[in-house]
Amino acid sequence: MKKKLLGGVIALALLLCTPFCRLDLASGVPKVPLALPEAAPDPVEAPVFSDGMYTLTLTSSVGLLTYYNQNDIRWADALYGGRDPIASYGCGPTALAMLVTSFTNQNYTPADMAEWAASNNYWSAGSGTRHNFFLEGASAFGFQAVSFQNFTAEGIISELKSGHVLVALMGPGQFTSVGHFIIIYNYWSGTQVSIADPASLERTQIPWDVQTLITELAYGANGGGPLWSISPK
Repeated sequence: MKKKLLGGVIALALLLCTPFCRLDLASGVPKVPLALPEAAPDPVEAPVFSDGMYTLTLTSSVGLLTYYNQNDIRWADALYGGRDPIASYGCGPTALAMLVTSFTNQNYTPADMAEWAASNNYWSAGSGTRHNFFLEGASAFGFQAVSFQNFTAEGIISELKSGHVLVALMGPGQFTSVGHFIIIYNYWSGTQVSIADPASLERTQIPWDVQTLITELAYGANGGGPLWSISPK
């Protein structure tokens, strides 16, 4: 009886003295807990601007919009009309290249579009792009393009929500000292909208109050401007 009691005490002592592990009751062999795998590292996002090139996709009211910047080294120094650098004069072709590349089955860089615009008489030497470029040029690439005349926050937001984007010709103000084309591509929230500015990634990455844009439109524009509503047919 004493031997059985002593054996039980020894077995209990061995069980209690097995540190930092647990016994596999089926085999009687201590089992060390498996180490948990390390958490996977967060995915590294591709930089938006690297080595002079821009890589960005925006979610527009029509679909995914490929962003182009006229200062991208791949075409910044290409000559619009054989004389004007795209970096300084190519906002129009750059904006339409975004739309064509994103929403048709054709890929056009800003340099490609500048060549097309010049060959179709939309280039204005030393000034940039003629105002009828978006009404006629967008139509030539299969878009439905119309002059938009509802210069109110409600009208612009409603147009975006109904599946259109707007091209705006801006006058002197926060975007330009002369004239500059941008794309108003989506509703943000409240009275704010999202824009794609061919000349500025920084302005592209922040929301804009729609009334600010309305105030700075180039109201002296011709060719159906300063606002054009564009959507795929």
